[in-house]
Amino acid sequence: MTTPIPAKPLPVYLQIAELLARRIKAGHWREDERLPTEAELSTQLNVAVGTLRKSLALLAKQGVVERIQGSGTYVKKAAGTGQIYELFRLELNSGPGLPTALILDVSLELRPADVPAFGNGRSTHAWRVRRLRSLSHVPVALEEIWFNGDHVQNLSVHTLGDSMYLFYQENFGIWIARVEDRISVDTAPMWACPPFGISPGQPTGFIERVSRTSTNEVAEFSQTWFDPSMCCYSSRLSQ
Repeated sequence: MTTPIPAKPLPVYLQIAELLARRIKAGHWREDERLPTEAELSTQLNVAVGTLRKSLALLAKQGVVERIQGSGTYVKKAAGTGQIYELFRLELNSGPGLPTALILDVSLELRPADVPAFGNGRSTHAWRVRRLRSLSHVPVALEEIWFNGDHVQNLSVHTLGDSMYLFYQENFGIWIARVEDRISVDTAPMWACPPFGISPGQPTGFIERVSRTSTNEVAEFSQTWFDPSMCCYSSRLSQ
């Protein structure tokens, strides 16, 4: 593939819900703090009030916020919520942003030796997806994602969405239960290209991730090269 293709976006109400959840998790609003009014939020986010209400209703259902009639919407105690981007750790240096993706290449390959075996370990092939990641339309990272080649024989780039984990759920019935990240430094891969701001061979931040199902099977292996001048890796713990 030579022409990058935008990944299939989430519905707008889901985009807004994810963005608000990422802001809450980053501490933009504290526990028990009231969010701005619906009119203020809809103006800030440039969405219709009806769309915003649908987003807030979803967050309330997921236990992220509590809506009190006549009073407003309040942040609830942080907990695992099942948000689509709950395991997405990159944030803009200026704060959280909504992740989107531009697909650079999709191909079925012999599984390289440095890519762990998937599922029952018998698959000899794996799908490789290369993407440019942006946060709120700012290019921040390159991704190379590998998953089991036995899941599908033919893969159309137009079926791939911004969230690969959601893609696995909807198409293969696979849920990612936990991830293992190794963070270091590396150099941008030879396939790096604009608008990513780092040229091939130049230093980058680097994340190697193994994603597993609840039965501990490897579902995905990925490598991410990120631009530390634009974003950072963030992981928050609370008790």
